[in-house]
Order: sequence, then structure tokens, then C-alpha cells
Amino acid sequence: MSYPKAAVQAAFDLLPAKLNSRERRILIAATGYQETSYLTRFQYNNGPARSYWQFENGRLAAINGVLNHKATKAMARSVCEARGVQPERMAVWKAMETDDVIGAAFAAMLIYTDPFAMPTTKEAGWTMYADRLWRPGKPHPEKWTESWAFALEHA
Repeated sequence: MSYPKAAVQAAFDLLPAKLNSRERRILIAATGYQETSYLTRFQYNNGPARSYWQFENGRLAAINGVLNHKATKAMARSVCEARGVQPERMAVWKAMETDDVIGAAFAAMLIYTDPFAMPTTKEAGWTMYADRLWRPGKPHPEKWTESWAFALEHA
């Protein structure tokens, strides 16, 4: 397992400075660890999710939300242009199979769409991750303590 710190930094370099905060970096690191432990960019059992942050490709999925949300639409298109990816959900989803920068950037932008304050505690981080943004079908709250600790060390 290797946290893609350089890719996360490159993602923040493509985004407005207001998105770059310690709290957002922690949530990105914790979410990736929770979703994949940074071991795979493909969902287990041939599932539809891609990237360390496990974005799905459905019409109502987070990629589409980031591409169309009023707060992230322009920056998503800018990130796509910088990474040579069409700003279209299937193209972004496919790029996430190999491009950790676009995965991290979309994770940061998805977090930005949340109207609540950035979490500063493990419990608030879980609420943002599990209840509002990623909403995993099979949540594993027992792993979140480990994910949060990992994030505090690596973000």
C-alpha cells in the first residue's frame, strides 16, 4: 500500500487554492483508505467503482454530480482539460482507472459540494463520508478509526 501523496498534491495544484486545506486532505486520505486501503483502483468483485476513492459511473453518481454542480462545474472542466480527459462522466470514470490525479481532484471537488463545515473530528468525518458524500452500500464503521488515523499521518 502506498498513499499517492504526489498525485493528491498535483490534484490540488489544478484546483483553486480555497479547496486546499488540511481538513480536506485528511478527509481525502481517510476516504481512500476506507474505500480501498490504496491497494486497487477497481472495485472488488467486478463492481462499477474506479479509483482509490471508488467513484461509480452511473447517471446519478458522484462524477456526474461534480461535473454538473454549480460550485464545481467550471473547475471540473478545467481539471479534465489539464488531464486530457473529456469532461463527460464515462470518460472521467475510465480515466480514473489509471489517473490518480483526476481521482484525487474529483474527491476534493465532491467534498467541496457538501454544504457543511469541513470535519475536524473522526466522528464528523464519518458523517460527511458515510452519510452525505460517498454513502457506501456496505459501510464499515469499524474501519473508520484506522482510516482516520492513517489520514492524520499521511495527509
